[in-house]
Amino acid sequence: MKYLFLMLLGTSVTAQFTSNFYKILATDTLDKNLATSPISIEILMRMVYMGAGGSTAQELRKVLKLPADKKEVAEKYKKLLTNLEGRKRLAILDLANRIYVSDEYQLNSEYNKLVKDSFKAEAKTINFKSLGNAVSIVNKWVNDQTSGRIRDIVSPKDLGADLKVALLSGINFKAQWQYKFDPKKTFIADFHVTAKKRVPVEMMTLIGYFEVKLSFRLDAHMIELPFRDSSLSMFIFLPFKVDGLKKLVPKIGTYFYSRPEKEKVVLKLPKFKIEYSADLSRVLEKMGMRDTFGGSADLSGLLNSSKVPINKVFQKAFIELDEEGAEEPTVPVDRPCRQCEWDFNAEHPFAYVIRDREQNTTYLQGHFVNPEK
Repeated sequence: MKYLFLMLLGTSVTAQFTSNFYKILATDTLDKNLATSPISIEILMRMVYMGAGGSTAQELRKVLKLPADKKEVAEKYKKLLTNLEGRKRLAILDLANRIYVSDEYQLNSEYNKLVKDSFKAEAKTINFKSLGNAVSIVNKWVNDQTSGRIRDIVSPKDLGADLKVALLSGINFKAQWQYKFDPKKTFIADFHVTAKKRVPVEMMTLIGYFEVKLSFRLDAHMIELPFRDSSLSMFIFLPFKVDGLKKLVPKIGTYFYSRPEKEKVVLKLPKFKIEYSADLSRVLEKMGMRDTFGGSADLSGLLNSSKVPINKVFQKAFIELDEEGAEEPTVPVDRPCRQCEWDFNAEHPFAYVIRDREQNTTYLQGHFVNPEK
């Protein structure tokens, strides 16, 4: 019973970080297509915690709800990331995390031993003063780690000679649906960006049995679309109203992922590809990490110098979804009432979450607001 409590407590803490992070970021990006990985940022900040001391460690422990025992933190993520590596053949989900430190500092070798084993990541020194070379090194690393999907996570304007510490996160997701869409049935439809603006989009269509739900608390429809041979699913939250995304975003983190009955659904979903990048340091400051990003973080467990500024937190995410799937959907048997059939038409801005039901973990989330962006 004790272990069940600890597991549920850990899950709720991670969910709280995910909810707060997405709410702050999404509120500021409602006019853009968004793809982000809160758990990847959480992993990065826990890596920072492993090398932090003094008030920085206290602040991270408070904001991230971490135990004082750093070995406990390391063990949790070692299990999570080991499980993730085991499913790479079924769905491409590349999480690339690294800490780059100016080569004027010396790394603590014991620190890298710990994070390599537990977080499948490491810290590296780099000469930020050699700008062109630094950009090439960083971009080659993320390209190699994300199957070539993310080529440029930084540009020369993102780095500079005065940079001391930069945190990097790259995410690439590509998977096949459990039930494939027929490309011959994909058609050009209007996507309602606003009540007055429409743009064309390639709309996929499928009829099958899916777990679907109507939530008046969220003012949205929800559907779960499973991925092939995996415990991963995409949950799509479609607001009742064209302009309903703004009110939906703050509520998604409170949604309880229950399992509703499968219903007959006529599904229409846009093909989409999102590539999103940003410096997320201001988002993390708003979450309460002011000492960490205040210009003098205590990283005495990571470096040979205790007070060092963490200047940047770069994340770039790539997600692409099309008709590809594993099998034909089960053909629904018509019922004697039209109310038994759901029409799930994602023809206006919606939010999405890619979750692992077995691990109860959100790997990627965001929103789709405009096919032209």
